[in-house]
Amino acid sequence: MMHRADRSLPNTLPSRGLLPQRRAWLRAAMALLIVIGFSAVGYLSVQLSDKIQELREIPKDNVQWNLSQLEVDFLKLRSEGLRAEIDPDALDEFRKRFDIFYSRLALLSESADAEAINMEEELRQKRAELRQFLDDTVAFIDSSDGELFAAMPQINAYLTRLAETPRTLSLGAIEITASQSDKQRREIFDLLRWLGGVSLFVVGLLFLTFLATVLQRLELASRAREIAKASQMQVSTLRASLDAIVVMDETGRITDFNGSAEKVFGFKREKALGRLLSETIVPPAFRNAHETSLASYTTPENSSIIDKGRLELTALHADGHEFPIEISITEAASETGINFISYIRDITEEKRNKAELQDARDRALAAYKEKSRFFAVMSHEMRTPLNGIMTALNLLRDAGNSPEQERYIDIAETSGDILLGHINDVLTIERLDSGTGTPQSAPFYPGKFLHLLADSMRPLAEAQNTTLTVEGPETDIPLQADERALNHVVTNLLSNAIKFTQSGSIILKIELLEESGSVTMRVAVTDTGVGMTDEDCKRVFDDFVTVDLPYERNATGTGLGLGIARRMAEQLNGTLTCESELRQGSTFRFLATLPKASAPVREVRASDVPQDNATGSLDILVVEDNPINSELLEALLLREGHQVSLASDGFEGVHIASKSYFDLILMDISMPNMNGIKATEQIRDSGGLSRNTPIYAVTAHAMPAEIAEFKKAGMNGCLLKPIQIGELRRTLSETSERLASKRSAGITEHSAFSHRVDATPKDMCQIDEARLSEMLELLGTDTVRKRVAKFTLDAADGMATMDKAAQAGDLDTVQATAHKLSGSCALFGATALHAQMRQIEIACKENRAHDAQQGVAAIVVSGMAGVTSLERAVDRLTQT
Repeated sequence: MMHRADRSLPNTLPSRGLLPQRRAWLRAAMALLIVIGFSAVGYLSVQLSDKIQELREIPKDNVQWNLSQLEVDFLKLRSEGLRAEIDPDALDEFRKRFDIFYSRLALLSESADAEAINMEEELRQKRAELRQFLDDTVAFIDSSDGELFAAMPQINAYLTRLAETPRTLSLGAIEITASQSDKQRREIFDLLRWLGGVSLFVVGLLFLTFLATVLQRLELASRAREIAKASQMQVSTLRASLDAIVVMDETGRITDFNGSAEKVFGFKREKALGRLLSETIVPPAFRNAHETSLASYTTPENSSIIDKGRLELTALHADGHEFPIEISITEAASETGINFISYIRDITEEKRNKAELQDARDRALAAYKEKSRFFAVMSHEMRTPLNGIMTALNLLRDAGNSPEQERYIDIAETSGDILLGHINDVLTIERLDSGTGTPQSAPFYPGKFLHLLADSMRPLAEAQNTTLTVEGPETDIPLQADERALNHVVTNLLSNAIKFTQSGSIILKIELLEESGSVTMRVAVTDTGVGMTDEDCKRVFDDFVTVDLPYERNATGTGLGLGIARRMAEQLNGTLTCESELRQGSTFRFLATLPKASAPVREVRASDVPQDNATGSLDILVVEDNPINSELLEALLLREGHQVSLASDGFEGVHIASKSYFDLILMDISMPNMNGIKATEQIRDSGGLSRNTPIYAVTAHAMPAEIAEFKKAGMNGCLLKPIQIGELRRTLSETSERLASKRSAGITEHSAFSHRVDATPKDMCQIDEARLSEMLELLGTDTVRKRVAKFTLDAADGMATMDKAAQAGDLDTVQATAHKLSGSCALFGATALHAQMRQIEIACKENRAHDAQQGVAAIVVSGMAGVTSLERAVDRLTQT
């Protein structure tokens, strides 16, 4: 603070020197405004006087009276005319009334009273009509009584035609004069208002002038007091500062030493004043440098410490120990020369805390690495035996088990799935927290996607006797985002709602608000379940939090689902919130603003996930050192209809792959002699027959960094242990489709579908009854029968549409219809129909019109036989 006072003193004087000049300008401006105000008041007063005089000179009341009398005189004239028509003695009175009316109309035509009438064309016309009557009648008035009496019927008829004219003339003129009077009064009122406003402005200026004079006198008195207190305030500021403030003159001697400096350095102010700074608080090792810098100092620009902000240096305490300080030094000019003001803080404690914080960070990073290593090891150690268990259980399905044995297998598989889900949840959290997960942004329609997601979870809700409905959106807008993350968020919300809602209802509401280049998505999941307290709502998105009513355990789980959903929502730059009332239900809301898709959007369909094993027979090499896992994986692949070769380690796998061609290699990672990564690299680098074969890792190592390492070595993907039959079938299906696509590139146009033209109904009757049995068990007989019946109608319509479109050369319609029917065929296990639809769809995509038409022809001939076969399979399975 003292530094600011010292620095501001020389700068303040010039500004105060300019103050009188500014005030002179202000006073001149005020005087000019006052003069202008008084001038305006005088001008407005003259205008007001003229208006009042004008109002006095125009007798508007006289004009209105004359107009009223005109109508009265006309009525009297008409009345006397009617009497004179039957009584000749009344002719003199009629002549009298005629002369009066004549004079009244002349007055309204020639005097100042005619001004109002002359302003309107209609009124002038009415006056002319009356004047014409007088001119036409005056000859009869001046004739003898006999002639006048004979003309009276004609005159009265004329008066009858003019009956309304005097009234119209009178009312119109009165209205104009009244309007003129109102206008004059308004003008006078406006002048009065302006006069009052300007007068008030002038009074205000006079008051401000008086107030400015008073304030100026008060300011002069206050400035005198401020100057007297300036020195005392500077001293008080130095002593009250929380930082140590040490002032040194240009000779290096201390000129001021505040109370905080006494506490920091241990010197009393009286002993510090007058001593050299270098001999007081500068450590011996830095004294020579300090004195050299002081002797060579010229300006702050040439100094390394003056006005360079906060610096960390070492200082000397009175008891002889050195300690770290943070110091900021600036220069201040005074009457006696240059002073150097130092603001100093003891940062010993801060340094200690920083070191402790660094140490804690290092220990936390080490613990995090250890945790990651622990997750990797435990993932492998748990997944490897779990893989054997799950695969063996899957194979036992085909062993002709009794109902009791099937029930035990169901129990074991369910427990294995739960355990695998827990492992996957922990690894998902590890991936999200480590930031190694890469969002996969792709265009998709969120409304259709979420509708299909709700459809897939509706059977779970129905098992709880709960209805699941979907509302919206009104318009589906394509988005460019991570569809998997959105799936994870909404799946967790729906699963959570189903878990805690029995015999109730769940509503999934979707809103899409389109903006410029983006879409605001609002998803709400509302249930009528058990609900939560406000306190539970605040912690429900934390990890390992499960919310149940007191002394109850209604749902299983680790409490990680909503924690993962929260992380996935954040990955989408969105938020998750919860509103709930105990025993009344809950509402979870997801809000995010996502970019609109600019690329073509694919359709969301059930067939995106392979539901059947409709792949061609593949030659597969399995490289696995664990004989149990090797045997079980071989059994799974053989059951799917593939050729399998086995290798017990990496060396053997490389050798076999170099001598034979394989369609797919499934490679374990942790193996003796040569691990899967090195084996993959050698296969890729070799000139062997399988150097370009797709290689998939089969491992329990599921950490994101490890999966990235697998792909870097040349692997195409990863299957995590325990192997899920759905994931295995997906990999086999992708491999089969890739091979079919490559082979079709070298086939002639007519060969791809020529063998299918003569397909028999038997060729279309292949049904995956295992898949159909799973659907019957999941959805129930009635639901499956209804869906198959609807599929039958859709298939018939679709085949007719495809036939018509194929004949017209409309490949887009053929592709869309085949795509739609393909998903339904896969869903019900109609493997042959599914494969045929897929071939047609691929032909359309590759613009092979002839092949597509051949395929449609085969479908038209034999397709309904496959649909009938599906219906029979349903009947057979439900009867057994």
